[in-house]
Amino acid sequence: MANNSVLIVNSIAFLTALLIAVAATPAVRKIALRWKLGDKPNGRKIHTHLIPHLGGIAIVLGAISGLLVVSFVAARSGGGEWNLLFRKMLPAVALIVVLGMVDDVKSLRALQKLTIQVIGALVLALSGFVLLTGIPAVDAVNSVVLIVSVLFLVGVSSSVNLIDGHDGLATGICLIAAASFAFMAVSFQADMVLVISLSLCGACLGFLVFNFPPGKIFMGDTGSMFLGIMLALVACSLTMINPTPQTFIAICFILGIPMLDAFLAIARRLMLRSSVFKADSLHMHHVLRELSFSPRQILLVMCAMQAFLATLGLLVMEGFVFPIVIGVAFVAIVFVTYLRVMVVSGSNRPTSTSPKLSAASSIPSLKSNIPRQKASIGR
Repeated sequence: MANNSVLIVNSIAFLTALLIAVAATPAVRKIALRWKLGDKPNGRKIHTHLIPHLGGIAIVLGAISGLLVVSFVAARSGGGEWNLLFRKMLPAVALIVVLGMVDDVKSLRALQKLTIQVIGALVLALSGFVLLTGIPAVDAVNSVVLIVSVLFLVGVSSSVNLIDGHDGLATGICLIAAASFAFMAVSFQADMVLVISLSLCGACLGFLVFNFPPGKIFMGDTGSMFLGIMLALVACSLTMINPTPQTFIAICFILGIPMLDAFLAIARRLMLRSSVFKADSLHMHHVLRELSFSPRQILLVMCAMQAFLATLGLLVMEGFVFPIVIGVAFVAIVFVTYLRVMVVSGSNRPTSTSPKLSAASSIPSLKSNIPRQKASIGR
């Protein structure tokens, strides 16, 4: 494809997704408010009034519209590979979107959601979207590749869902990740992956107009699960195009903040002897709030961390080694700092005089220390 044609196609994908997301979000918000579908104030959420949470529908409409327009243009010019791509990805993606919509309307149990996510990931992996690590001993065994791919697809989808707990956070994080994947696609000359990445960028940017603190609407599970599975799908495609350890490490860095927050969530819930599926108010953005950061400062800090790791990932992709050391050190510092703030925060609370104090109760929680503010917080 000529350079001018590629530029036009990419611009069409991005602008279509952007405009559709901008146009659809207010309409979705009105419908959600009319049906009273949204996050209501409770002990774990800081906003003081109902915030509609069907914004993910606008993100889905924007991103899919960008892809459909490009698919239509490609079909007229004999590009049949787009139809094949849609046939391979849409069934599983549609399943995840429906799952998110059902959960937004009628909350599902964590195990129910996980089961459907695994089914969708398995369908994608069996359709050919697999994660290759660049390690011959791992990639040579089909069963191992399948298991690793399903875990990765489910993990990324869940991690984006977990980090969607603050205005603009999941949107901004996914925007940076999608833009980074677009740079990788340009480097690998992967036209279709580039179009998907730019469509996600356009949809996220369009939604961010209404989701920026103080947010008027949340993306809900519909948006977070869709963005998570699409980013994981793009990541798998990039490793298939260029199956090297550098590509795999770059992708891990680009998805670093959602993955780190998910690992921290699992670790602390195990430490607290709580179910790993039980929601809490101990995520990274809650820690920043405990440190008296404003909603916009929290978004800025988290996105800056994401951009930093993504930049390191792109440098790794170019063959540099030092970003790996810096990235690992950065993640370790964030991990230790998070735990330290968690402990210091809890040390100011009254301690129990009971000699039978359990190990779970001896580990402090930030939940009781988070001040109630008017800013809207999701999960």
